[in-house]
Amino acid sequence: MGLYYFGAIPYNWFLKNYYFILQISIHAREADIKRAYRRLALLYHPDRNSSIDAAEKFREINEAYEALTDPVKKFLYDQMLANDTTPEVVEENSAPAHRDPRYRPRPNSAPLHHRPSARRQMLDLMDRHLSKAIFISKVTLVCCSVLFLDYVLPVSKNNERVLGIYTIGGKYGSSFKIETSKGNSYRMSSNSLSSFTDAADIKICTTPILSVPKRIETGNGYKHRLPISIYGNFIFFPIIWLITSLLGVFYKEIVELQFNFGVANFLLIFFNLIIFLISK
Repeated sequence: MGLYYFGAIPYNWFLKNYYFILQISIHAREADIKRAYRRLALLYHPDRNSSIDAAEKFREINEAYEALTDPVKKFLYDQMLANDTTPEVVEENSAPAHRDPRYRPRPNSAPLHHRPSARRQMLDLMDRHLSKAIFISKVTLVCCSVLFLDYVLPVSKNNERVLGIYTIGGKYGSSFKIETSKGNSYRMSSNSLSSFTDAADIKICTTPILSVPKRIETGNGYKHRLPISIYGNFIFFPIIWLITSLLGVFYKEIVELQFNFGVANFLLIFFNLIIFLISK
């Protein structure tokens, strides 16, 4: 089968996703393209990589880099990749006629090897929606920043009086609950029971931004952390959320990972929201 041409661009460019080869987003800037090329060129250079397919991979990387760094070639390639234009196909050394003179090819039917694989379709879908995933990661990073500031800033202290202490039995051990004069109730671990008595004055320490109860200070100088809180036993959820949001915003080496971080951040929004409501 001969080689097809659209202007000065080989038709076989339709068969390759240069963004996938360089492991970058279709929205990548020139600096991102050069950075990805340098990293992959060092990884697959035949002098450094002795694997069988290293030379072919290195050739594809150079081909992708040459296409995406030339403004004209990149424009034509992006148009063809998005199927915005139907190229005029000129065939050189066309294939011989079919043996059966009555044979007619199906209209608009592409050869099987021209059809993108399921993985490539998935990566193209991620490319199209990558900006949304990055936006979600940026929003969650702002939320994590607010949680961090709320945690490190000085707390506000409110005076309350203990009106009742109730022991609670549980599957994983006993705990107790105190009720205060302002109608609030706080669940504490059984280790702190000896520090609380009826009609005792206590101070409820709440965070300055979100007003989440963080700890209780008793009159005898003890400080008791509230275990069932987003800043207590569940603090690892905001920490995980902070890590995934940072990776979703700043890790731009692999499109698939950056998109998946955005999905993970979207799910973590609901987990942390539930824990926050429980803390309140």
